[in-house]
Amino acid sequence: MIPFVPESVDPTPAAPLAETERLLGALRLYRAARQVFLGALGIAASNRDPLAEFAELIACAELGGTMATSRVQKGWDLVDPDGNTVQVRYVANPAGTWVNEPLIDFSGGCDRFALVVYEALDVRALLVFSAPRIAEVCARLGKRHRDTDTRLGLTQRNYLEILANQQEFGALGVDVHVF
Repeated sequence: MIPFVPESVDPTPAAPLAETERLLGALRLYRAARQVFLGALGIAASNRDPLAEFAELIACAELGGTMATSRVQKGWDLVDPDGNTVQVRYVANPAGTWVNEPLIDFSGGCDRFALVVYEALDVRALLVFSAPRIAEVCARLGKRHRDTDTRLGLTQRNYLEILANQQEFGALGVDVHVF
């Protein structure tokens, strides 16, 4: 199969049917690759983002947890061995400077928040935050945004600081798993 490579934008309109067929062909390639990936994860069918599915599975494996019965469980995605509910999210960025910065948000009532970090579609780390300690993490990072008792706006700089000081952040309830 020939990989899909977007053509440069041409200011003259392409024949509508040819452009439609090109786009539909690209979708067919993605759909086939997506099914292979989901099958490798043991998921027969899903309308969810495959990166979200993968993030939940890798977080569950790393934490030794149990997945929620429903993959669309509201408020949490798995239960860790200590019985804590864990919300799993991911952030995907290119290599180098981040363009997306996640919000670690405990307002939904989960006990822990697991963030899978993708860079250039490689899994780089799993950060797991604890609800009772999030205000201390925010203080350590010098955060000044609202609701630091339930939320952390994580920047790339914060992420790198956590990686560089894993023991210190571990004492504040942050589990760091680097891949």
